[in-house]
Order: sequence, then C-alpha cells, then structure tokens
Amino acid sequence: MNLYLTSPGKLSRRDNTLQFRKFELPEEYVLSEEECPLPEDQANGPTHNLPVETIDAIYLFGETRLNTKLLTFLAQKNVPVHIFNYWGHHTGSFMPHAGQLSGDLVIEQGQAFRDPERRLTICKAIADAKMHNAISVLAYYRRRHKEVENTESQLRELRTQAAAATSPGELMGFEGMCARIYYGSWRHWLCDTPEDFTRVYHPPDNPVNAMISFLNSLLYTACVSELHRTALYPGISYLHAPQSRRFSLALDLVEPFKPLMVDRLIFRLFNQGDIAKADFAPHSNGVLLKDDARRRVLQAWDAQLKTTVKHPALNRSVSYRQLIRLDCYKLIKHLLEAAQLQMYRIAY
Repeated sequence: MNLYLTSPGKLSRRDNTLQFRKFELPEEYVLSEEECPLPEDQANGPTHNLPVETIDAIYLFGETRLNTKLLTFLAQKNVPVHIFNYWGHHTGSFMPHAGQLSGDLVIEQGQAFRDPERRLTICKAIADAKMHNAISVLAYYRRRHKEVENTESQLRELRTQAAAATSPGELMGFEGMCARIYYGSWRHWLCDTPEDFTRVYHPPDNPVNAMISFLNSLLYTACVSELHRTALYPGISYLHAPQSRRFSLALDLVEPFKPLMVDRLIFRLFNQGDIAKADFAPHSNGVLLKDDARRRVLQAWDAQLKTTVKHPALNRSVSYRQLIRLDCYKLIKHLLEAAQLQMYRIAY
C-alpha cells in the first residue's frame, strides 16, 4: 500500500517501524507556502504507528519533519518518498539505491535514443496506445452522447496520420491535436466542465484542470516507483525530450494510462458527486483542492491503483500498478531482444 501524509507532523523511525506524530497548527500555517513553525514541545497531536513492511511508497503533502535516520531506514526497506507542494505538484523524490542495475540495458537505452528509427518505433508505440485508450473512452460515452461521434472519428483519423509520422516532433504534434479535441469533448458528459474547456497547466484555472494536474502528478510518481523496481534508467526518454530535473522516462510511460486511470477517475468523482466545485478554493490566479477533498481524492486514487483487470496476454487479473510495471518490462524486452512493443490498451 501507499502511505499518504496530508497533515503536518513528524515522521520518524520507532523500533524498526514508522511513527507519525501529528502537529496541531492554525489554518494560516497549513495553507502557507512558507515554512511552518513546528516546535517539538507543541507536538500535541495524535501518534500513529505505521508498519513499514506493508508500505510501497510514501507521499508527503503536508509540512513534514523527518531526519537522516529515517531516510536510512527507508532506504534499507526500499521505500521511496515523493514530495508535493501545497499546489499538489510533485517537487521531488527520495529514491533508495536501485535494487536492479544493468549496464547493458542503459547502453541499449542510449543507443535506441540515438538511433532515429528505433526511437521513433518506441514513440509510436507509446503515442498509439494513448490515442487508442482515448478513443476507447470516447467509444464508451458515444453510446449515450451521440455528439461524441464526430470527435471519435476525428481521433481515429489523427491516429492513422500519426502512424505515418517521420519524427518524434511530428508525432507529438498529432498527439497534441488529439488531446485538444479529446479534452474539448468532455463537456458532453462531465459535470461542471466549461463549454469552452481547454487544458491549462500552471496554475489550473478551474476544478477540472486542477484535478487533471493533481492526478497526473500522482500517476507520474506511481510510474517513478515502478521504474525504480526495474533496471531501466529513468533519465533516458523517447517521446519526451530527456530532462535534467525529472524522471523523463516516466513522462513517456504514463501517457497510455492517462485516459484509463486519470480521466476515468475524474469522470467518476465529479459525476457521482464525490467531488464538486465547493471542494476547490480560489488561490492566486487558479484554484486549489481543499484539504478534505484532497484526502478523498487520494483515497479514490489508491483504490484505483489496487483495482484489477484481466490481462489478455497473461490470462489473469493484475492491478493497475502492476500494469505500469509490465509496460516497463515490455520496453526492456524490446530494447534487449528487439521484441515487438505494444503498450497496454483497453478494448473499444
């Protein structure tokens, strides 16, 4: 399981397990970007003992105090720590030493990036899976909203054109056009979606954009955790240009899962009334999830990671978290054995 800490407090090691002591702070400290004063003598909140053996990763959203003894302990247990700012954006991760290392694989990753044909093959596999899954989402809603038929046809045509792209840049152009059309269709079935809805990143200008950004960050960190459990080097990517301050391979590998894990969860939360406009507060030039709503979203997200689906190739049920790792293994097999690469996709 994942451990999500949304309240301010101190996380420490106690008798070969974890202990979290909550701090009771005024609201103005909790919502501030500035460092919160957390004197030890005011640590008057409840204490929770947390079994470290059951924790896959730790997500820090509140003002949390920790020390190097704790980090050493987490490294021994191979538990990564992902840190988010008060906007809900991922700002960094503490990653234990990789459990698997393969110089041959890293060399192959680099050679595949340098080879235009090999890189384009990987890019097309990722982009095609994302477009396929977006079309699958539209096909589901088309049965109840006939207005979506034209949008679905447009995406199918763009997918066909993208298959003939001759460079990652051209492919990204088709993917961008596909995304604009896809997001523009959400208003037909998603509650509280503006008529002229477009994707806005920093800062998100409405509740839907705020949810997309927040859940995309959670998906990215879930992929970072899964990459860490393989021998892939996360700094060499193909569809996205390699970046110096992000695990850019995770940016590639999450693309096919955005329609499946992020978008469908947003539709469910809004349309079932679990999240509404009242759960967002205006902040600066955008909107921000309130603390209580963020906890509900995290609970729904964690449940989704554990949700199982039937894997056609394995003929057994696997969780969404495992599906991400399986796509990592597919890429490894493609790089080392030249196996055909097809990222995960759902049926129409």
